[in-house]
Order: sequence, then C-alpha cells, then structure tokens
Amino acid sequence: MTQKLATLKGERERKTGAISVLTLWFLGASLLGIVATVIIWAFNREYPVVPITVVSVIGVLTSALTYWLVRSGAVKVAGYFCVLTGLIESAFICTLLGGFTGPMAIIYLIPILIAGMVIDVNSSFFVAAIATVLYLVMIPVERAGLLPQLVNLTAQENTIQLMTAGINIIFFFLAAFLSWFAASRLNNALHDVSRFASELQTANEKLQTSEEELRASNEELEATNEELRATEEELRAGNEELQVTNEELKTAQERLIRSEKLAAIGQLAGGVGHELRNPLGAIKNAVYYIKGKVAKSELSQQEPRVVEFLNIVDDEINASNKIINDLLSFSRVGKPAVSPARIETVINDAITHTPIPENITLNKNIVVGLPEIQIDTDQIRQVLVNMMINAIQAMPEGGKLTIAAREKDRFLEVEIADTGTGIPQEIIGKIFDPLYTTKAKGIGLGLAVCKSIIDRHEGQIDVVSKVGEGTTFMIKLPLKAK
Repeated sequence: MTQKLATLKGERERKTGAISVLTLWFLGASLLGIVATVIIWAFNREYPVVPITVVSVIGVLTSALTYWLVRSGAVKVAGYFCVLTGLIESAFICTLLGGFTGPMAIIYLIPILIAGMVIDVNSSFFVAAIATVLYLVMIPVERAGLLPQLVNLTAQENTIQLMTAGINIIFFFLAAFLSWFAASRLNNALHDVSRFASELQTANEKLQTSEEELRASNEELEATNEELRATEEELRAGNEELQVTNEELKTAQERLIRSEKLAAIGQLAGGVGHELRNPLGAIKNAVYYIKGKVAKSELSQQEPRVVEFLNIVDDEINASNKIINDLLSFSRVGKPAVSPARIETVINDAITHTPIPENITLNKNIVVGLPEIQIDTDQIRQVLVNMMINAIQAMPEGGKLTIAAREKDRFLEVEIADTGTGIPQEIIGKIFDPLYTTKAKGIGLGLAVCKSIIDRHEGQIDVVSKVGEGTTFMIKLPLKAK
C-alpha cells in the first residue's frame, strides 16, 4: 500500500512539472509571437497583425491561467483546462489561418500530445476523437463563411510560409519536451527498479536468516510433536476405557432407575387397584339396577337421555376397570408357570378374546407344524391381546391386521402388524416405559406389562414403525427355555 501511494505521488509530481514547463513555454512562445508579429507588421503593412495578435494574447491568458491552477494544487483541473483550450484554439487557428486544407491543421496534434503527457496515455485517443469532430465541424463552418478566412493560401503565401515555419519550430521544441518527459520517466523508473532491487536483496538476506531460524524451530516442533503424539495415544486409550466404563455405568443406572420405578409402580398399583375395584363394582351394580328400573318405567319414554347417560356411566366404569386390571396385572407379573404349548392355539385363543371391528380385515399367516415351546399360555395370551387391541386402536378408519408366526434362528417369532397411523421415531424408544402413553385414555402400562412378560420368558420385543404406513411388533420366544 505504501509503495502504491509513493508511485501515485511521483506520478503527480511528474505531471505537475510537465504542465508547469509546458505552460511557461507556451506563455513565452505567445509573448514572442506578439513581438514577432509587431516587427513583421512594421515592415509589411499587409501582414494580418490583428488576428495573429489576438490568438497570441489568448495563448498568453490561457497559459497564465493554467500555470496559476498548477501552482494552486489543482493539477488535474489544469491538465483538462490546458487540453480543452488547446483544442478550441487549434480549431479557430486552423479555420482562420488557411482553412482545413491549409498547413495549420497539424496544430491539432499539440493538444493531443499534451493530453498523453499531462492526463494519461488513454486520454490522447479521446482527445484525438474530439479533435477529429472539431476539424470536421469547422469544414461546413468555413464553407458557409460563418468565420472569415483571414489568411488566403494564394494571396498570402509568404505569411503562410512564415506561420508554417513557426509551427514547425513549435513542434521541434515539443518533440524535445517529449524526449525530456520520456527520459525523466525512464530515469525515475530505473531509479525505482534499482531501489526495489536493493530492498529485495535486503529482504532476501532477512528471509535466509529467518529460514535458518525456522528450520531449527521446525526440528524442535517435530520433537515436541512426537511427544504429543505419544501422549495422544495414551489419552485415546484412556478415553476408550472411560467410554466403555461410562456405557456400563449408564446401563446399570438405567436398570436401577427402571427397577426402582417398577417397584414403586407395583406397590402403588397393588394398593390402589384393590381399593378402587370394590367401589367401582358397587357403582356398576347400582347403575345396572337403575337401568333396569328406568327401562320398566315411563321415565325412559319421557326422558330417553337418562338411559343414554346411564350407558355412558357404565362404559366409563368398564374403562376404569380396565385401568385397574392393568395396574393389578402390572403388580402381579411374576415368574411364568411354563408348560409345553403350541403357539397357534394361543394365537387363536387371543383372537377369540379380542373384539375386531368390521372395518378391519384379519389376516393370519401361521406356518404349519411349528414346534411346542415352554410358555405361560395365560401371560402370552395377555401379551397378544394387548398388542392386537393397540393395533386396532391405531386404525380408527379401518385397515388390515396381520398375525404371523414362524421359526427362525432358534426362536419362534410372532409378528403383529397393522396399517395404522404409525409411531414417530422420536418416541418409539419410550413406548415400553411404564406410565408413558400417547392415548387420551390409558395410563401407559399395557406395553410395559407385555415387555415384562416377554423378558421373564427370556425373549424380546422389537418394533418397526413408519408414520402414516403402520407398525409391526416382533415377539421372539426361545424354542428351549434355559
């Protein structure tokens, strides 16, 4: 950034010097032109002293104003002003003194060359375009006689020759100035290159010194890196051991929490279930008695909603009884009383105990000739009934319920699949937790009881579900119990 600023500052100084020299040179040339015009007019009264003097005076004024702008610091404005006034003066001089076919047309080169020196190289092409336009515009102006041609080529041949000689002299000095300007820029460029080469050599020596220091530091870093690598290996081994221990502790903690939760729920379920069953039985008997009396009286005809509300009370009592039965079942789950049994018999018994709506199609796919297994038929039937009820509740608009059984990998697999709403993946790992439920009615013990029963049979339950497509529960029972 500093180098760029220095370059811009040097360029500005060169342009300032170039404009100052040009303006002073044109100022001197204009004054000399005035003196020469007066001298020539003294010996030749036909010489056009007035127009040439006017042009020279304009050159003096514009040169003085340009020099003042440069000294005031407005270098860029001075450059544009110098080129603009040069174009205008060239147009009038070319038209007044010889016309567009005369020798004065070459004077357009002066502002073009000045633009390349005091503005930038590209500006010379732009100024050349403007000069071309002015040259072409002044041709119809000259032919229309809007500006008088003060010097005629035929009548004033000597005058034209003198002016041509003067213009040539101007171009001699302008060429000398261009050589000086180019040489000064070349010298400055060579000086900059020499300075940059010296700075580069100094920087190279510093880099060599730094390279030696970096090489020594690199060796130290490599040694340190080897030590860190060995330490990293030790830390990785220790971390793996800690992860294994952490997983074991987490598993043990989950088992302990689950055991404590199950124990607390079991104690609560046993006490609350017995305390609530008797009052609900009395309420159910009372509702049955009232329904019988109301049905035989005129009240059922006058107030038909009384019977409707009694039916609602009866249904809610049945729902409460189911909750109590789930609580008691959860608290009473014990070691299964196993005996040899065929799974197809247990499945058919469970289907008999499960009311299946008309809008649900039952599909059984049980392999023939499955071996007997050691199970508690009552508990396994309870598991199957709970699974089928859950599947039916997941298909309120109807669907297909599939029950399949087969032998695979020393296990007897029972599959219960539905085409219901499915279970979201974020909660599928919680469905076997006690007291967790997504249903409006229920306390979340059905699947917990099922898992407890299957665990006691040394089996396992897997579940696969996709929202909107259905859920499949896979029960695996060992063919030979340990």
